Amino acid sequence: MRGRSEGKSSKDSSHHSIVKVHVFSILSVGFGVAALAMILAATLTPTGQISGQSLVTVEVQVLPGFYMKPITFFTYCLFLCFGFGLYSPKTRGLFLNVSPDILRAVYVVAWLVAMASGFEIVYHIVIWSASLAVQGLSNPDIIVNPFPVSVNPTPVNVVFAAKIVVTIFFMSLFLIDYVRRIDRIRRERELDLRLHST
Repeated sequence: MRGRSEGKSSKDSSHHSIVKVHVFSILSVGFGVAALAMILAATLTPTGQISGQSLVTVEVQVLPGFYMKPITFFTYCLFLCFGFGLYSPKTRGLFLNVSPDILRAVYVVAWLVAMASGFEIVYHIVIWSASLAVQGLSNPDIIVNPFPVSVNPTPVNVVFAAKIVVTIFFMSLFLIDYVRRIDRIRRERELDLRLHST
């Protein structure tokens, strides 16, 4: 009896330690699946002629008594999937062992994405506020961006587009901070190696 209970206890602690090691990977995959499920469910809902409208004009219950727009739920889960994914053991190990040139390239590209998405945020704020002022709409969730008409025959909901762009902006800022932290850890390791070798 005692041996069996000890075996069960060691199995439980083994499972617990595996979960503890891979908690960020599990969270990343979980939030990624949640984001994907929400976007697929909203995509299968009839949208009409406006891109992203079905993700903005309805609210879904995500927890008892807690409602959220599908686009909001999607962007939050996407950010959490990205953030926890960067701190998963595999990704962290990859960044810690990658060549300095690749790390610098990721850093520069992340700043480029931040710059581009930062402009888009300002652009959507201007479009949103100007449309509300001109059209006098009482519901800000139904503002659309029809431009450019030649390239974009289907208007895009501004709230939908703005939330996507804001998510990309903050993901790029998170990546910038992450790369800086990784670079600091690498420099500290190199310094420790030099001190131990002398």
